[in-house]
Amino acid sequence: MKGRVLLVLLLAVNALSTRPFVWAQESNISIALKGNLTTTSRIFTNPNSPDAFQRSQFFSLEDFFGYGVEVRYQLPETNVALGLSADYIETTIGQSISLSTSKSVPVEDGYRVIPLELTGYFLIPVSSQTFGVFMGGGVGVYFGKRLYKLGDTEKPTTEGGQGFGIHVLGGLSYRFTEWFSLNAEMKFRDLQFQTTNQFATSTAMYRGMPIAVSRTPSNARVHTDGVVFQLATVFHF
Repeated sequence: MKGRVLLVLLLAVNALSTRPFVWAQESNISIALKGNLTTTSRIFTNPNSPDAFQRSQFFSLEDFFGYGVEVRYQLPETNVALGLSADYIETTIGQSISLSTSKSVPVEDGYRVIPLELTGYFLIPVSSQTFGVFMGGGVGVYFGKRLYKLGDTEKPTTEGGQGFGIHVLGGLSYRFTEWFSLNAEMKFRDLQFQTTNQFATSTAMYRGMPIAVSRTPSNARVHTDGVVFQLATVFHF
């Protein structure tokens, strides 16, 4: 661990002390439009239970897409940049609940989250005007809600979630012109938040059939610790 920390510090010092390769009359501001793929996420369905086994129960959601935007500012005369980004991610999975041996009702379960993240970037000095290699890391705040639907009836979020986390990333960039480039990134994000959902009435509907449901609030915790692959078109101003 100490060796890894030392390596990161050496790269940061080198990045700060090395003059970057720049285009003539280049602005330090860029805007990136991003698409991303998250490999793994989990929803813990009973995170506040006093029983350890119940707290550990979850189901997984895998390989889902999102999109976002980032504004980045490169500090003059350095290989260091700061980025502020916002993403939109929504994913659900279909399941079913048996009402009897011959009847079942579909369930849609998942979540929606908006991550707001502040990232510090370091451009590795081996980069050139056209091709770049970078690494980075930062912190984020995450605003999310659980999406739950039983039959034709939604179970709305009564208490939205807000969480905090960290992330690290690495990536490549290729600059086609003075004002346009493409970035490819791999990010490790620790995204967590908790929400509460509750049915508005004690009856849900499915194809005109009433289904008795509990109005007891239910808690859930969302945890995304998989890899995020991102591809971005970047416009330099």
